Amino acid sequence: MASLKDNGRKIRVVLESPSNQAIKACVEAGLAISLIDRSGVTEAMQILDDLPEIPEHEIVFLRSPSSQNDEAVSLLAQALQKYFRL
Repeated sequence: MASLKDNGRKIRVVLESPSNQAIKACVEAGLAISLIDRSGVTEAMQILDDLPEIPEHEIVFLRSPSSQNDEAVSLLAQALQKYFRL
């Protein structure tokens, strides 16, 4: 958001949600823009090329100590590491 403000763009937060689906629905309905990985862009969305570049950022995978022996969580972590090249 700072990049948008620094480039003279007026912004207003219309939704904050832990649900990616809710955010995607707002974007698809034309009610918002969002930072979404290209793999998550649907046909109903439009990629905006004239926006400022975002600063370098981190992707963090958190897991609870109780999931250390959970094979499904371990496989998910491996897939995320491969996908995001962590």
